[in-house]
Amino acid sequence: MPHAPLTIVCLPDGTPTNRLATTAATRLAATPLTPLSSVRHFITRTRWHRGSLLQPWKNTAAGGPVRHLDLETMRIAARDAFWWRWHIWNQVVAGTRPAQPYWTFLDRHRADPDRYPIVKARTQYLAQPRIASMLTYNALPTRLTDLPTSHLEALQTGAHSYAHVGWLRAVPGRNFICLDGTHLVAANDQYVTQMAYLAAVNHHISLLHHRDVLVALSTR
Repeated sequence: MPHAPLTIVCLPDGTPTNRLATTAATRLAATPLTPLSSVRHFITRTRWHRGSLLQPWKNTAAGGPVRHLDLETMRIAARDAFWWRWHIWNQVVAGTRPAQPYWTFLDRHRADPDRYPIVKARTQYLAQPRIASMLTYNALPTRLTDLPTSHLEALQTGAHSYAHVGWLRAVPGRNFICLDGTHLVAANDQYVTQMAYLAAVNHHISLLHHRDVLVALSTR
């Protein structure tokens, strides 16, 4: 079963700890999103502030004041994981030519669905040797990590760039609700669109006061 999309909600300083989850869920009313539950997404700085955190458990929490969330450790860990994954991917796809992401085939289908049906689009996408190599590796029960085909464009930019993508993706979810209620989301899966979304979200996070609150929710 696929994971429910992760949404990060910003709340202002002073939001009562016992109302973090309900307040965050209420802020989704103006969006197309439906809250399902809070999610332990954040690494926390210290166990001494458990009373101000949402669902604290083993140095993780579903939310709390920015000053008690170790966002930098989350980013460094994600950066290192993406760096490691790229090197595995590079070995798996060695000798294959760069592949086209699925959205290019989907756009062609949408432009002329009668002459280029969706079945043909999927078949031609999956037939690319680089995609086939990734899918073959993902089928191995002993694989060291998954190689998401949705990361194809990012992986093809190189090790350093892909590691930076990991850093950028560490804190934001699929959706982000700003302090003023603005709903940020990438309009599609294209790499350039995803990077614009991650740049906007990380900039907003950098502007938060250390007493402002972040809450992670699973949504649909």
